[in-house]
Amino acid sequence: MASKIKVDQIEGSTGSTITIPTGQTFTVTDGIPVASGGTGLASFTAGDILYATGATTLTKLNKGTAEQVLAMNSGATAPDWGSVDLTVLPTITVAKGGTNISSFAAGDILYATGATTLTKLVKGSAADVLTMNAGATAPEWAAAAGGGKVLQVVSNTWNDTTSGTSSTFALVTGSGTSITPSATSSKILIVGFVSCDHSGSNMIRFKLYDSASEITGASGSGGTSENITVGHTGHSYGTAGVNALPYVHLYSPSTTSAVTINLYFASASTGWINANHGSDGYCFISNTTLYEIGA
Repeated sequence: MASKIKVDQIEGSTGSTITIPTGQTFTVTDGIPVASGGTGLASFTAGDILYATGATTLTKLNKGTAEQVLAMNSGATAPDWGSVDLTVLPTITVAKGGTNISSFAAGDILYATGATTLTKLVKGSAADVLTMNAGATAPEWAAAAGGGKVLQVVSNTWNDTTSGTSSTFALVTGSGTSITPSATSSKILIVGFVSCDHSGSNMIRFKLYDSASEITGASGSGGTSENITVGHTGHSYGTAGVNALPYVHLYSPSTTSAVTINLYFASASTGWINANHGSDGYCFISNTTLYEIGA
């Protein structure tokens, strides 16, 4: 057992003051207790944290792992290291650097409605553009600007021969041209020409149909419901002279389903499509081209 040495037994020391003579070393072999101002611990590891377990007792908590946080244990008796349970955290307000919004959907966009308020704008539709609303107070999605652009083109050239003598409009064989609009607001520009001939002094007349339904709204010399029409050109029956009749019509089908544009004809005397009186053996062609025009 080590013997106790009084302070006044150390050369040069008096009272409660200890003086270490020059050339000598003062070594404390036992930890200085907390009651004497020490820790009561003889060694530490880098990262240790001291905490009290009683009025005169300190202990050490070893360092935690990366990104752990210091918190009280489940018994609330001592600190320990652990991971953050984000589920118990409150929604962080904008004033504290958060959004104050607890959930999002893919494509949401955040925007400010005030100095400390954020809200979300849900994603728009395909090809929409981000623009300001009418009141210039918030962003919103809108259909792409720049109406009038050609979105797609479909062309059909046919050389089928059709003939007939009737005042009832009949389908021109091969004239069917289909297009599927990409938006209900799109318009279809119908452009084409039809090679035709007829006998006598009567005229051959044409109309445009959507499948089997007449497209109205355009006028021709043969009546307000006729889209296009052609009359006698001065040659008589048996004389070569095929008309290449052009036609243009802007149609609003208001659908995204397939649209089939057909050409129908009627003639009081015999009319021919893609033929000259149907007897000379020459082959003629006609064409319909459809342009989808964006709104």
